[in-house]
Amino acid sequence: MKNYVISSIFIAGVMCMASCGGSDENPEKDLYEAVSASAFSYVSDNATGVGKVFDGPTYRVSYDNASLTATVKMENVRYADGEQPKSLVFSNVDWRFDNRTKARIIDASRLTPDGASAPVVTDLRIVTLAKAEVGDSEMDGMAVSYDVDGAVAVTNVPYRTVFAGTTETVNTGSQSSFVSTEPIYSVDIIPGTMTAVLKITGAKFDPNMPPLGVMEFSDLDVTIVDGGYILTSASLVPTIAGTPYPRYAVTGLRMEVELDGDSELRFTCMGVFDVAAVFEAAYTPAD
Repeated sequence: MKNYVISSIFIAGVMCMASCGGSDENPEKDLYEAVSASAFSYVSDNATGVGKVFDGPTYRVSYDNASLTATVKMENVRYADGEQPKSLVFSNVDWRFDNRTKARIIDASRLTPDGASAPVVTDLRIVTLAKAEVGDSEMDGMAVSYDVDGAVAVTNVPYRTVFAGTTETVNTGSQSSFVSTEPIYSVDIIPGTMTAVLKITGAKFDPNMPPLGVMEFSDLDVTIVDGGYILTSASLVPTIAGTPYPRYAVTGLRMEVELDGDSELRFTCMGVFDVAAVFEAAYTPAD
């Protein structure tokens, strides 16, 4: 997600909360604009549950910190096959600032575009994350989901999402546990096949184990759900630097991602290490 801060004195073309005149300490200052990262729309029919993928949507949100209202722009959005892409603008949308997470949150029950009576957007939820250090990079994120005309549910799904949190590994043989906050997890989704690649940087399942570099888990099954997705694999062999490592075989992998909140990953490695990782946010790297 790209962020820009526009003050009454200057324009800062960077994605940094700290550069918006101290908005981390005082959210009631200046205008903050957020732009979604590269993503696709997953549009699910509310009657049948059948989902379709539409490429290239962009969401722009300008937050007025003085009035606590926002202008939401939906660009290049489509909700049905054969439909021409369109742009929609919604003005004076209420939002709130979460003091704990520093996120800007929109929860709107019903909206219509400026100057029009349709389409009717309901249950719009947008969560814009503040920039944070994730590994060696600064990242932020934007989660968007809503319904259209009561007929379809839309989830904006980033092609790449990055997670950092707490990983606990239990050695079922010795019943010992190891907790680390060092591993960084990234997910790349391929919507054409509804598969994903999960990469773990700095994977380590035991205090005496050297870091394994970047472990890559390919061909994970993807199920899109309202506001997020689920990754699963019954069994797989990870690769490290392009080389398969059968000794690190993984079973029972399941990752439940809420793009606007908490996520969780679980799997068993080498038949003995039960791994559970929890994350409080889903970040997106700059395009």
